[in-house]
Amino acid sequence: MESFASSDKLFDDRDFARGFSELKQRKENGELSCELLWRMCRFCQELSNTVSGEQRRQILIEGRDYGLQAMDLDPSSFLAAKWAAIVFGLVVDQLPTKEKINEGGKLKDMLDKALELEPTDFALLHLRARFSFTIANLSWLERKAASMLYSEVPKATIDDALVDFEAAYQQHSDWIENLLFLSKCHIAKKEKKQARELLNKAIDLPKESSNDEQFVTECKALLQKC
Repeated sequence: MESFASSDKLFDDRDFARGFSELKQRKENGELSCELLWRMCRFCQELSNTVSGEQRRQILIEGRDYGLQAMDLDPSSFLAAKWAAIVFGLVVDQLPTKEKINEGGKLKDMLDKALELEPTDFALLHLRARFSFTIANLSWLERKAASMLYSEVPKATIDDALVDFEAAYQQHSDWIENLLFLSKCHIAKKEKKQARELLNKAIDLPKESSNDEQFVTECKALLQKC
């Protein structure tokens, strides 16, 4: 099998368009392997951050499909399971609430599988916590509407979310997004002192992206309510 050194270097150098094009050419030439497909899925995730709207949705769907194919080819591959779950989750995020609940159950299964292969991966722990947090915060009306469409609405609590957010925090304590959601769990449990400490920590951290700027803005707004 041809080496992935070139495309991996392009990924590390953040030359995502060129790296993805290189892998896509290999696929079009007939190569089909788990190693190729999970890398294509990973590139799609990064490329989705450079576009918006329908273009972003389409590249995420493309990446999701590569990830699912990679898992089918090698169910024991952690990296296939990880990137498939991450990109699947980004696709699910864009769905209306009812569909999000249904697809969310599939996402939870994917996250559980990936975390069985690597229980300390902070990105996956955060994603599973986000799933639990979303389900725990569904209104009665949303649950009722979902139960009319699907045989079983997934079950999760704030405590379920808290466990995974804290586990992610142990692995990556300076992650602004995780600090924000961890503080939201403490606010939901009326543990304002813990929430204030986490929010202040998040606000003081260096911002590495426009997303971080948005998360810090939300942290500041929450801090006013604590």
